[in-house]
Amino acid sequence: MVYGAVSRVLFPVAIVALVGAGMWGYQEHNEKNSILIKAENSYQRAFHDLTYHVDQLHDELGKALVVNSRKQMTPTLTNVWRLAYAAQSDVGQLPLTLMPFNKTEEMLSRVADFSHRVAVRDLNKEPLTQKEYGTLKNLHKHAADIQDQLRKVQGNVIDKQLRWMDVETALASDDKKSDNTIIDGFKTIEKKVQEYPELDWGAGIQSLDKKKQMRIKGIDGKKISKEEAKKIALDFVGKQEGKGVRVDVDENGKGEEYSAYSVRIHTPNERSSINMDVTKRSGKVVWLMDERQIGKEKISMEQARKSGQKFLRAHGYGDMEVSEVDNYQGSAVFTFVPVQDGVRIYPDSVVVEVALDTGNVHAFNSTEYLFNNKKRTIPKPKISKEQARTNVNPSVKVTGQRLALIEGKNDGNEVLAWEITGNFEGNTYLIYINAETGDEEEVVKMVTGGGNQPHATR
Repeated sequence: MVYGAVSRVLFPVAIVALVGAGMWGYQEHNEKNSILIKAENSYQRAFHDLTYHVDQLHDELGKALVVNSRKQMTPTLTNVWRLAYAAQSDVGQLPLTLMPFNKTEEMLSRVADFSHRVAVRDLNKEPLTQKEYGTLKNLHKHAADIQDQLRKVQGNVIDKQLRWMDVETALASDDKKSDNTIIDGFKTIEKKVQEYPELDWGAGIQSLDKKKQMRIKGIDGKKISKEEAKKIALDFVGKQEGKGVRVDVDENGKGEEYSAYSVRIHTPNERSSINMDVTKRSGKVVWLMDERQIGKEKISMEQARKSGQKFLRAHGYGDMEVSEVDNYQGSAVFTFVPVQDGVRIYPDSVVVEVALDTGNVHAFNSTEYLFNNKKRTIPKPKISKEQARTNVNPSVKVTGQRLALIEGKNDGNEVLAWEITGNFEGNTYLIYINAETGDEEEVVKMVTGGGNQPHATR
């Protein structure tokens, strides 16, 4: 939410002071408008992306119903998985936290889990069951309903030139009089989803849901107040309130997976704001995003990595290793993981984005770490390093191997695996072999980002 400029009391002194105050007000007004425009553009982009991704999701579900080749079914369901997660991400970027929309988000999450669980198995040995085919048919119908409603909302947004900032204001103030066309449209979608009959997702999806509920309860501890959340947020970014620094604190909505305060730190001198979530229990910073426009690149990726590691150590995360790297619009994006007894702990990952103009942390996300981090006893592998390699396709040229703890895709339980890096036909893959059974758990293709750095497409 964008808040109005803090009013000031101007004493009737010289005319020069009055003119100066007018210039200050004009500058403040321009900064406010700039933030409003940026937020509105961000909301509009997320909404149109959501509409597009649901359109594509409906098409891919339809394709999954008509393909007759098991070879074609796997990539089709993989696309369904990718698009469902993309749509879920789009929803999370809209100002809907004050309005219940969790049933729709839950359905998108289940679509992603269901399609991925089916896509990763050997469909030659375990083809789609009649129940799974029935679930796909129902999902196709449900996607059509959501698609139609989103298109209606999109048409109204364009025809009536509706603004998402007005939606945010209406939700925050519970304004019943304003034009709530967008809100009504999303409430209709949520109502439709609530009325859908319960689908047969399979045992694996139900266990994943239970695991997610346990993860949400995992953020526990002493409750903190708004004032405490404000202090934690300021300390986290090394700032103090006053001297031009303004802090706004709100409670997040019902749709979030965790209960937190949403904090916005506005610094007029830097012409930017920093947004973050601080959990109501324990006062942990879940994520952070700086709205500052990044300038020309001045530091290397290696310098950025060191800056990210220094940031994590300063905030109590200890020494962590980089598992993935990407270069995105003037910033370096690192996924860091802790290492225990020589084993990478992937469920406890933290993402840090470092601006390549200043080397400062531009964004941060510790959701996975906060949900999953716990004391663990790492078991000894029953499958040796050499045995694991024999289970890799001989056409793959192995270039590296290490032990890693990952989340099993079928039940969400943690699995100790051999992470084997290999090349095949010019592409790099990560192959995970279960260190207890020798089964192939997952294969991840690595892609090259903007900075020619490999990162995983999970």
